[in-house]
Formats: sequence, C-alpha cells, structure tokens
Amino acid sequence: MIQDTSDRYSAEEWEHLRQRFLNSILIDTEIAILGQNASITWPFKGSDETPSKYIEYDFEELQSVPGLVGKMSRIKKLMDILRETLAFDDPFSDMADTVEVGSEIDDAFERILEKLEIPENYPAEFIHFSPETKELLKAEGIETLIQAIHYGQDMSPSMLLGGDLKSFLNGLALVDEPSIVKHLPYRRTERNLHLAEAVGLIARDLDQPIQLELLSQAGVSLTDDEEMLRKRAGQDIVDTALKQAMVHFDALCAWFTKEAADLEQVCKTSGEVERYFIAINEPRRERVAAVLARAKFGIPASERRGFLGKISGMFGG
Repeated sequence: MIQDTSDRYSAEEWEHLRQRFLNSILIDTEIAILGQNASITWPFKGSDETPSKYIEYDFEELQSVPGLVGKMSRIKKLMDILRETLAFDDPFSDMADTVEVGSEIDDAFERILEKLEIPENYPAEFIHFSPETKELLKAEGIETLIQAIHYGQDMSPSMLLGGDLKSFLNGLALVDEPSIVKHLPYRRTERNLHLAEAVGLIARDLDQPIQLELLSQAGVSLTDDEEMLRKRAGQDIVDTALKQAMVHFDALCAWFTKEAADLEQVCKTSGEVERYFIAINEPRRERVAAVLARAKFGIPASERRGFLGKISGMFGG
C-alpha cells in the first residue's frame, strides 16, 4: 500500500471528501469538467469518469482502481479536484466563502445569478425543462427560478424525476453557459435574459415536423427527407402544438414588456425580423422564431389568410 503522510492526502481526508460528495449536485459531473473549473487537468474523459465512480471506494481500495494503481499523483489530483469543487459547491464548507460565518443561509446560487444578471424571480414556468419536471415543479408550488433552484438543491440524489433540473443546477454551479442556455434565454455576450432567446427556446422545443412546417412557410428549402417528415404530423397535432407555443409567447411578452414592444415595432415597420433573432446563433431556429413573431405582431387581422394567418389568429391579436 502506498503511504502518504500529508493530511491533505490521507485516508481520513479521503473519507471526509467521500462523505461530503455523497449529496453534492455535482456527483455525476465529469471529473475532467470539474478539473477545468479548478484549473487541474484530469487524465481521463468520459461520461463514466465522475466522482460517483470513485467515492464508492475507501482510501485503500482507491489505490487498486484501474488507472490509479501505483499512481499516487493521480489520487492527489482527484482529491484536489474534489476538494476545490466542494469549496464552490458546498457553502457550509470551511473552505468556502459563499456564506457568512455562523449563517445557515445558502446563497451560492443567488450570487451566481447576480453575477450573470439573471433575475431570481424569473417565472419557473418559463424555464425549459421536460414535461415531467415542469409538472413536478408545478405540483410543488414552485413559482420562481430561485425557488426551483432551492427545490433542486434539496432533492434526494436517488430521486428519479427532475434529472434535467439537477443537470441545470450542475451547469449553473459551474457557470457553464452552453448548459445554462439550454434552459434559460441567457445572452452570453450581454448577460441577463432576453425575449429573442426566449422565443428561440419555444422554437427549439417544437417537434421537428412542426419546425419544418414553419420553415417551409418561411420559404426555406427542405430536403426530400425533411419534406416527408414535415408531412407526418397531423393537422390537429400541429394546431395544438402551435396554440401552446402562442400562449407561451404571449406570457413571455408580458414579462419582457420593453423587448416585446421593440419586437412589435420591428415586425410592423422594418421587416428585418430575422435580424432581431440573430443572437440565437442558429439560422434555422432564428427563422422559426421570426415566423412566430410575424404571426403575433406582423399580420393585420384583415390579411390573415392561409397557414400563417391561422397561426396569427391563435394569438387573438
């Protein structure tokens, strides 16, 4: 057995790290990613290379794990990564500065939201989660973003539902912007939340045949395979999905009032609606978002004919 006399790399310290990581929201995050956040390189990559893979072993067993045999330097790296991660993830740690001494209030995520200029009271119903997670939050009476975060922090690691909520918290804890924008309309270049990205998320969540229908209506050329897929969705399915999207769009405009007024002005004057959505940075999703925006703001009631006119009528505008 390899011995190390340093307290930082002792069996007692490993046991301490193991126990604290059992309830960490980052337990299933790749160690290589955690290492990047701690400026430490981990030699292995892969979805199975997570803290949960290693914390099942005690210190002696750890030294017999493939890849760590005879590699005390790697064990030290592993412990350093876990230690640095917990300093960020665990606000009650003596290594963390996320709470005041003697306080029992965990405000780590509040500080992250403040840094990113994301409002804590952003409606939970606007966060893009799976239908199951949305139903779970609704059943628990969760109304705001910060309430959803606190609920996720208190969830049991063994809970089957809410996996995307846990993933969202992981990304937020690491300030991983690609992960954050999957769930929130966050603009990386300007921070804060924005209507353009919010409509882009509505567009993204539409089933592919419906997205293709909207692209076709916008004059985008589709491949033969895409045309076949577009025609698979029945009209009732299309109408139901678009009606839900319209309701969501209306609610977003009530939250993003100033940006909604700006978008309406663009739709009714310049006609360069696609440019409004350029921050989405995905051309096809920008086009789908633009179609929805034109349907909401840009088609007078007297001119509502055909498919786009039908969509516009769903807004009741």
